[in-house]
Amino acid sequence: MIVFPVKTDKENSNISPLFGKAKYFAFYDGETVKIEANPYNKGSMIIDWFLSRGVRIVIIKEMGNTPYKKIKDTDIDILYAGEKKISINDLIEEYNSQKLEVLDEDRMMEIIKNHKKSHKNN
Repeated sequence: MIVFPVKTDKENSNISPLFGKAKYFAFYDGETVKIEANPYNKGSMIIDWFLSRGVRIVIIKEMGNTPYKKIKDTDIDILYAGEKKISINDLIEEYNSQKLEVLDEDRMMEIIKNHKKSHKNN
């Protein structure tokens, strides 16, 4: 199972730049997409939800340190959706074509650093 944050519960919503505070998440089983409201407001609690749903891959635009620390202790892989605006259908196409970057520790630290800066500016 793959999961990624989305802006709305509409069929081909755009991917949300938020993670822990995203309003919705799209679950993709390789065939269908199911969008569900985020039942939590913290990234670390979301990881437990994902694990209970059998998630093996999370696709993000950004993520904070707390959910990253939690996800590091699991078998979940993190892929990067990139910085540009992208819809669910386009993201799935990029995933299926293996065009998404697999994030390693160094790259995640860059993303977390940028995430912190964006929150200071808001």
